[in-house]
Amino acid sequence: MAEVVQKLGLPPPEGFLYFVERDGTVWKHQGGSKECISDKLVDRDEGYLYFVDLNGDLARLPDPQKRDPETNALFKPGTQVTADEQTD
Repeated sequence: MAEVVQKLGLPPPEGFLYFVERDGTVWKHQGGSKECISDKLVDRDEGYLYFVDLNGDLARLPDPQKRDPETNALFKPGTQVTADEQTD
């Protein structure tokens, strides 16, 4: 489950993409142009993927490519689901 880092309350994207730059600012990209949405810098921690969730807030998940081999063994290959979690 994603952890909300910052409440932004952005509207759902219609024909554009939200993304988070390395400096922690949130941008809106559409048709080759981009616009800064959030001037607040977020301190990004190593090993996490940052994104704008469905509620329009800035969230993060552990980056599966940054896990150490011991932790990676706990997850099903190519997923964020642990090996002991059951799917319905």
